[in-house]
Amino acid sequence: MNEVGFYVSTAYGLFLNYCCGRPWYSRISPSLIVGALPLKKSWDKWQADENVTHIVSLLEPFEVKSFVIGEKDAVNQGIKYLSLPVRDFVGVPTFEQIDAGISFINSCVQSNGCVYIHCKAGRTRSAFLLTCYLMYKESLSVEAAIDRVKSFRKHIVFRSMHKRGLENYFKFLTDSKQSENVTS
Repeated sequence: MNEVGFYVSTAYGLFLNYCCGRPWYSRISPSLIVGALPLKKSWDKWQADENVTHIVSLLEPFEVKSFVIGEKDAVNQGIKYLSLPVRDFVGVPTFEQIDAGISFINSCVQSNGCVYIHCKAGRTRSAFLLTCYLMYKESLSVEAAIDRVKSFRKHIVFRSMHKRGLENYFKFLTDSKQSENVTS
């Protein structure tokens, strides 16, 4: 993905939001929101309406533009921020990134906060992390977790490499639980 592609796909997402009613973000639970770029022009209203206390960004560094709430902006507003850079379209978060994301989300939930998990369009990278969180937290299968996210955000997209990544993470969770049961 390059700069031109970033702007074209962002413009397309804005078009779908403004002209076709595609939601920019979706609330999954009182503590979880998944969505697209947190745009500065809309952020104050979103933050007030949704009471966001934490942000997880899965943007690549070049995607953090002057019109997007980045780490410095978030910290200046007292919002906790975690950056987990993943390549757009083809990238899959590493297990280390997934674990860091889940730990950060858990800290938000335990403090009765609200986390905004985002990527550029809120369709793949952010949905991937949220799906992993649901598999971890609610012991859901891959398909059940995907279905749960899709029930709130119908336009998520997982390609074959993303589904493989989700299956690998589910296997990791299953193997971890089995080894815990053996040692207990």
